[in-house]
Amino acid sequence: MLTKNLLYNTNTLRRSFSTVSTKTQEYLKQKNLQENEVNTKPIGWDEAKPFESVPGPKPLPIVGNGYKFFPGGEFYNMSLTELHQMMRKRHGNFVALRGMPGSTKNLYLSFDPQDIEVMHRNEGVWPLRPTLKSLPYFRTNIRPEVFQGVQGLLSSNGEEWSKFRTVVNPILMQPKTAAQYVNIIDKITNEFVDLLKHFQKQSKQMPDNFNVYLNKYAMESIGAIALDQRLGCLDPNLPKDSPQNQYVESVLEIFELFYHLEILPSAWETISTPKWRSFVKHMNFMTDFNLKCIDEAMKKIEENPSKDINEMSVLEKLVKIDKKIALAMVMDMLFAGVDTTSRTLSSALYYLAKNPKKQDLLREEAKRLLPDKKSKITKEILNEAVYTRAVIKETTRLAPVTGGNARMLPKDAVIAGYQIPKGTMIVAANLLVARTEKYIKRAEEFLPERWLRNHENSEISYKNVHPFTSMPFGFGPRSCIGKRLANLEMETAILKTIRNFEVQWPHKDIKFAMKLLYGIDEPLKLHLYPVD
Repeated sequence: MLTKNLLYNTNTLRRSFSTVSTKTQEYLKQKNLQENEVNTKPIGWDEAKPFESVPGPKPLPIVGNGYKFFPGGEFYNMSLTELHQMMRKRHGNFVALRGMPGSTKNLYLSFDPQDIEVMHRNEGVWPLRPTLKSLPYFRTNIRPEVFQGVQGLLSSNGEEWSKFRTVVNPILMQPKTAAQYVNIIDKITNEFVDLLKHFQKQSKQMPDNFNVYLNKYAMESIGAIALDQRLGCLDPNLPKDSPQNQYVESVLEIFELFYHLEILPSAWETISTPKWRSFVKHMNFMTDFNLKCIDEAMKKIEENPSKDINEMSVLEKLVKIDKKIALAMVMDMLFAGVDTTSRTLSSALYYLAKNPKKQDLLREEAKRLLPDKKSKITKEILNEAVYTRAVIKETTRLAPVTGGNARMLPKDAVIAGYQIPKGTMIVAANLLVARTEKYIKRAEEFLPERWLRNHENSEISYKNVHPFTSMPFGFGPRSCIGKRLANLEMETAILKTIRNFEVQWPHKDIKFAMKLLYGIDEPLKLHLYPVD
């Protein structure tokens, strides 16, 4: 009854979703029609080479190139980087992979930042990209009574995506939203540092499952924002049978199941496989847990209806708009904000351990900003943490979690000198592009200073790098909506970790791999030593 009454009492806000920024949506709709339905060819179309002449591995009739990725095939067990290197070496900077398995039969790889820019400049007002299939299926067919057609950001495209994004943008993209959570992220990071101290006392080497604790740090952080409550992920005394611990385990398991359902060959769309049944079980638990958090947020609003909007939490603001929007956005924040953040943190700590001189520079900044190890992080401190941000930028250049962006062109375009028709799926291979000496000097080296303004006259400076070479948070309307929050978590964690410890890597180079996301694919056995 509480939920129903509150929803009726906020009809004005609810209508903002059904008519969300009507003028804005109508403008975007008309712009989309103008851009994509005008029957004019782009400049240079007649002079461009025909689409069919784009080079690439020759597909066989019926089976295409897909067989090459299976046991016995040329590309079997090849890493994404190795595949991209082979394609570029054999075929050049724009390559066709025709006859691929999956719903997108033909992919076109771009290895040139200028061509990647052309792709993005032609993506339109409603950029189209590949989306997860399992997530919308669950929301539409397993729990339709809860989501009622609302898909969120991760599993929608076109006008539906634009409508949702327009609603949530003002809540999540403003700098003041991240500033609102500095204190709670500082507290969570202190707990993470205490956990590191506990591990370090037992052994200088971090445990084999250290990446799990990085995941838990990221989950505790984004959970405090998205769910408006502490999950207790970092509490060593958290009961295993507690709802919070079960929630943590469900979210982590869903990440693994996404890989099995979305990347690996699977028949879940045809038959109910064991992986699919496990996915449904964990998704149901996650959905029900989130609904309880949403109801708690609705109670807070009802108990204090005059609360200033600027004092409301992210969840309270979402709930005031619509419960379904809140549920979809909360889940999207967790799916998009846990594994991505933890993978970037693990890569950053690894690169700092491998580059002690860069770590020393970072520690100088950490000691200046945090004179005491227990000094409190503030937004003013983070504003001055320029080298910390440079470390994150350099980490995401070398190890971007997505590997690159993909777009389906909504209109004809000329790319790399070829006629590329509407509906073509292009993949920007930024993982390789950002490691190419032609586009970025000393590309294989970890050099955070390349992103600093006081190095703008250096040959390695970002000023000499094409802006579409490294794009870890995407571009344009579909850029990462949680960028500010992710940076808040990562900056705080890196600053406090390096302020408290010297991080070393006395092993051989670690292995990176692309599964659902790109990142470290081995136990992160860092050695930690306390510092003054």
